[in-house]
Amino acid sequence: MKASYLLVAAILAAAACKGPKEDSPIDVHFSPDSVATAEIREGCFQYVNGKDTVRLRIQPDEVNVTGELAYLFHEKDKSWGQINGTLKDSLLVAEYTFLAEGDTSTRQVVFKRFEDGWREGYGEIQEADGVAVYQNIDSLDYGMGVNLVPIPCDQFQSKLD
Repeated sequence: MKASYLLVAAILAAAACKGPKEDSPIDVHFSPDSVATAEIREGCFQYVNGKDTVRLRIQPDEVNVTGELAYLFHEKDKSWGQINGTLKDSLLVAEYTFLAEGDTSTRQVVFKRFEDGWREGYGEIQEADGVAVYQNIDSLDYGMGVNLVPIPCDQFQSKLD
């Protein structure tokens, strides 16, 4: 079982190193034409509500961002994986390739930078080339309560626990 997690982690890491796919459905809905990334640096963030946790580690490189994301919800499906995306102004728009319940999937995630951390956006979803993407990034709701605040990266754990 541990070997299968290591294999999946290696596959996800290799996929993240390749950079975003040029024909990615994420790119169809988001094209960075103005970028403000000076205030966004590598960091680790976490949301905790009771026994539910969301963890995000970002590693910006100019407009491109790679990192890790984990959803650890109590008594619900847990997922963890790699993000590969782009920064535009205060938005991080990324493909999230993750492992959940033994299957690997990809979906779009969007986080908006606020003074106190990152908030995840939610909205109507459509499928494009087998990937769940938001219909309109400009109309996402960031008030759903998932506010990721900074934590020291030595406390960051992305694995399912």
